[in-house]
Amino acid sequence: MTTPSALSPEQSPEQSRDGSPGPSAEQERAQEPAPTAHGAQDAAPAAATTTTGTGGSGADTPDGEVRTEDELRARLGLGPRSWTMPRAVRIRGWVVTGVVGVIAALLRLIGLGHPKTLMFDEIYYVKDAYALWHLGYEANWAANSDAAFASGNFSGMSQEAAYVVHPQLGKWIIGAGMEVFGPSSSFGWRSMPAVAGILTVMLLTRLTMRLTRSPLLAGLAGLLLAVDGVALTESRIGLLDVFIGFFATVSLYCLVRDREWSRARLARRMAGTRPGARAPHATIRPWLLATGIALGLTCSIKWSGLYLVAVVGVAVVAWDTLALRRVGARAWFLEGTVAQGVSDFLQTVPVAAAVYVGCWWSWFTHPRAFKHGWTAEQLEHHQPIPFPSLPHSINDFVAYHQQMYEFHVGLASPHTYQSKPYGWLLQTRPTSFYWEDKAQVPQTCWGGDCVQAITSIGNIVIWWSAVVALVAVVIIGVKNRDWRAWVPLIGYLGLYVPWFQYRDRTIFTFYTVAFVPCVVLVLVLALGMGSGLLPPLPGSKTAQAQATALMNGLIGAGIRPWRGVGARFLGFGPQFGHTPVWTPPVVETDPGMYRISPEADDDGDLDGEGDAPAAGDDTASDAGRTGPVDAAQAMAYVTGYPAAPSPSGTASGSPADDDPKGTARHSPWARLASWTSAPTWQIRSEGIVLIIVVTVLACAAAAFWWPIWTGQNVSRTFWLYHMLLSSWI
Repeated sequence: MTTPSALSPEQSPEQSRDGSPGPSAEQERAQEPAPTAHGAQDAAPAAATTTTGTGGSGADTPDGEVRTEDELRARLGLGPRSWTMPRAVRIRGWVVTGVVGVIAALLRLIGLGHPKTLMFDEIYYVKDAYALWHLGYEANWAANSDAAFASGNFSGMSQEAAYVVHPQLGKWIIGAGMEVFGPSSSFGWRSMPAVAGILTVMLLTRLTMRLTRSPLLAGLAGLLLAVDGVALTESRIGLLDVFIGFFATVSLYCLVRDREWSRARLARRMAGTRPGARAPHATIRPWLLATGIALGLTCSIKWSGLYLVAVVGVAVVAWDTLALRRVGARAWFLEGTVAQGVSDFLQTVPVAAAVYVGCWWSWFTHPRAFKHGWTAEQLEHHQPIPFPSLPHSINDFVAYHQQMYEFHVGLASPHTYQSKPYGWLLQTRPTSFYWEDKAQVPQTCWGGDCVQAITSIGNIVIWWSAVVALVAVVIIGVKNRDWRAWVPLIGYLGLYVPWFQYRDRTIFTFYTVAFVPCVVLVLVLALGMGSGLLPPLPGSKTAQAQATALMNGLIGAGIRPWRGVGARFLGFGPQFGHTPVWTPPVVETDPGMYRISPEADDDGDLDGEGDAPAAGDDTASDAGRTGPVDAAQAMAYVTGYPAAPSPSGTASGSPADDDPKGTARHSPWARLASWTSAPTWQIRSEGIVLIIVVTVLACAAAAFWWPIWTGQNVSRTFWLYHMLLSSWI
């Protein structure tokens, strides 16, 4: 296996061969607010460290020196103010978004009307959707009305309100498709879940693009989600959970946008201040409000979205508090947890609650809806009500929710396909949505004894690989403090972990569709980090370590990237990859890392196409002929952002894609320069091979299980051949 970053965490360039601290050990000091220029004595005694330019090299800013906006942006993990994503990268990002969207649409829309009968819980949600659009509330249906409904006979619907245990929004959305294509159309029942599945694929692509700045990784994320069995089957059935996955992904996307927006504002407001300055006042944050709205919509599908609200709330406060610490704001902990925390709460929880209540508008406006009149009945019999001072409709609404809660916590009816959450990530017990044997199926399949089955089996290449990737991403998120790793982990914590508290409740594996985008994102982030396609964040310790190593000639163009024991065992160790230039002898300087020996050949490059600097290029380092001279330019190389302009108005560095030495064109992966923000010389060949293997196997698995995901007419032997685990039957 490869290490998650270009440098081994245990062997950074700040450490000498004997383990003693190197000259850059000062960079690891705690970053605490320093006294202000007014001489406040109650400030923290430690001096705040700031980065110079966008380099984030860790060089200490003298006490009392003002910081520029770009310095603060680098400290907050942002690129320089003037940076814009290269046009070629932007275009490729939108191209892959469109491509994976088309793939997702084809897989979800082809044969969507099969079967033409109500299957699994469609018998509840589809009929409830019809009642909502025609009565304004869910109604009871006559017994055995499912077949009649599928044939277009809706006479089984009564005017009596039905007791349902989920909010109305998801059924309103399903009903919208029925209104467009006709209530008797099975395609109409499932059209809106299919649209939600397609949009989720495209939205995950854009989220990954924003996190990684890599069209390659963004396209990979969209493709893997498009061919996953859980996401696919639940986009082809009229259930509610696919809408949870969509709105939860919207919530995470808005959360990431808010993090960028709020930190950019913080850097802008604190530009020109000294360490220990007061933080700017809290303000209305449009993307945080959008996050609250998306969370409210998630809860309006099913109550399981409530846990995501709690986790997102904690993440917002934690990120805001740490941002204040990074810029050395005065009383950063109290400012972040109290002052800013109250503002964060008001812009998420009340907004989500208001959206949730608003999605019950139809229930409030139809007096025949379930539980209306309960308060009046209670008062007539001199029984207590929740809020005597509030209108009857509010008390009816609260009483309805109390009854819903009692149902959910007490649900323990056994079901053939129920499963426990500890097996969900391994897909040990997928849910069977549809099964018809030879009594109802035309016997036209090859081999006879034909059956039709729809089983929500996740793409095991994706799910099983993601289990390993999850461990790596957790380590990266905790040890390396890379906030990008926490984006999918928020989904796990809010949409997966809470199910472990229900030991006796009847629950199913198909609930995983709510967080399957996070499963895919975990896998893609791990593959990106392992292959070197994901550059470190500006101002992070990883970026500082890599920038120092680049200046010292330990990494860079012409030097093989760092590798772990697993990669070297598989043959990706000291051997150089295929490259058009001559490769001089190498020496091992650290386990897993190889560099060109400066004493190997005094004549340098035999064919004149090595890494010698071009005419007029003064950026080459004498040590290994690889790195820029100054820290800002080194940071620009490793993070993929251009260095900030110097006081004279000229840029001190350039991004990896615009390497002034032309080293990128010597890389065997130079063709990927517009598909990633990472330097091409940092890409690991074994990581690219692993991405190719996972992608090919995932697509092959999708083709293999396609007949089982879509209810094709197959022989019983064929079906059994696809049941790899006995627990799947």
